[in-house]
Amino acid sequence: MLNKKNKYYSLDRIEKYNAIYNVIIGERSNGKTYSVLSKAIDNFIKDGKMFAYVRRWQTDVTGRRASSVFNSHNSDRYIEKKSGGRYEGITYYSGRFYACTYGDDGRPVYSDSECMGYCFSLSDMEHDKSTSYPDVTLIMFDEFLTKNMYLNDEFVLFCNVVSTIVRQRDDVKIYMLGN
Repeated sequence: MLNKKNKYYSLDRIEKYNAIYNVIIGERSNGKTYSVLSKAIDNFIKDGKMFAYVRRWQTDVTGRRASSVFNSHNSDRYIEKKSGGRYEGITYYSGRFYACTYGDDGRPVYSDSECMGYCFSLSDMEHDKSTSYPDVTLIMFDEFLTKNMYLNDEFVLFCNVVSTIVRQRDDVKIYMLGN
């Protein structure tokens, strides 16, 4: 649902259902991803909880593509405002997102304790099965709909990622976003 204050998507309405799985379909560039990532930041700042960012292909969760996930949040200084200046931005390194400050040279400064979230790709999920993620309470499957090509047994792969993260817990919410 679009926020009445502006033209961007707000989670307010869907959150009222308190569902485990939340499917959000809307037009391109209306703020679906931004709103869920904002919730992930809020969870980290408030409770130290982490998130999982899921995409279909490994190439979507590595390098420059993954590094750009929080570009809008960094440019509008969202985490800096929410953290009261403790953090200045969010950076990506080796499959993880970190809350960070910036050194005099402009490079991000962070530690393992400032890890906010992990990247997962369905095409490469077999490598994540034996790892535990007890602090992840939000799973975001971005671009879960496609006009081109789905993976063989994609739903099973997604369920395996969810199972790897959730295990026996009941405190995880899943957001599936598509255009």
